[in-house]
Amino acid sequence: MAPNTKITNKRVLSVKIPDGVAPNKNHFRTETVTIDAPVLKENEVFLRNLIFSLDPYIRYDFPEGQNESLVSGFAIARVIDSKNPQVAVGSLVFAAVNWEEYTHVHKPEYLTEVTPLDSVIDSRVPLSAYNGVLGAPGITVWDSLNLVGNLKAGETIYISSAAGTLGSLTGQLAKRKGLRVLGSAGSDEKVAYLKNELGFDGAFNYKTQDKRKALTELVGEKGLDIYYDLVGDDTTEIALDLLNPHGRILAVGILALHQNAEPHAPKNLVNILFKQLRYEGYTVFDRYEEFPKFWKEITPLVANGEIKFKETVLDGGVDDIAETYLRFLSGAYVGKVNVKIADV
Repeated sequence: MAPNTKITNKRVLSVKIPDGVAPNKNHFRTETVTIDAPVLKENEVFLRNLIFSLDPYIRYDFPEGQNESLVSGFAIARVIDSKNPQVAVGSLVFAAVNWEEYTHVHKPEYLTEVTPLDSVIDSRVPLSAYNGVLGAPGITVWDSLNLVGNLKAGETIYISSAAGTLGSLTGQLAKRKGLRVLGSAGSDEKVAYLKNELGFDGAFNYKTQDKRKALTELVGEKGLDIYYDLVGDDTTEIALDLLNPHGRILAVGILALHQNAEPHAPKNLVNILFKQLRYEGYTVFDRYEEFPKFWKEITPLVANGEIKFKETVLDGGVDDIAETYLRFLSGAYVGKVNVKIADV
């Protein structure tokens, strides 16, 4: 694309959402602006965004103060201009972008996250899967279990928010390692999905059942060895009581805070000391170099159906992203949620 070509770009802006206030439609605004195609510097790329990934952590990417700011997230995009020798014009990439039609990726911290896809795409897998089970959520699970989980056959793992992209993959990978897998989800439909389709050994509806009682009964006399925490709520306190000596907590998500729950500090942290527990947080943002290993191992399992996943791909425009994101936070979907704004 010739530099300074005029481009119409629709985008989403947000104001800061105060603590204690759930995100709602009044926090977002869509606008259409005319921009010039950028003159790229070394390693920069200019993208046409295609399929947006909706992820809980976006809640914490809203601006500070009261000024409006573009909302950012991940998307699959087409490269329309490039000064990056590793990223060809016309290729598909997975990248950190703004909620807009076109993104000029120029900040160093975002340039490192532009991941070429053409050489790894498997035709048996929908492209949108590279936002989910084969994207950042997928590598988050795979890498955290390998790096921190230290899974051992015969152990018991409990996964909160288990019907989502991260939780469902965690359970399946743990089953493949020979663990007893327990989970919770927010509807009877999701609980049935965990047990009947994904092979979880036990699951309960945390919205209709007492969490402590339900989890204690599921864990039984064997106790709990690993809590894979995707929620960040009072379940941690329950897990600390149920974990066996030398058990592990992997803190990977804080869905409860994304949904505006009150922060909960466990009152029994002394268990970490006396049980010699390991409590560790994990994010994938500095681990992108692991993508090739992840794809080599997991893509064939997804392609041949050994790893199952659910996703929703909504056809729409930039105008639909914020509303879909709010429904996503409310738990309206099972599995990964994407918004497709342009044909591939």
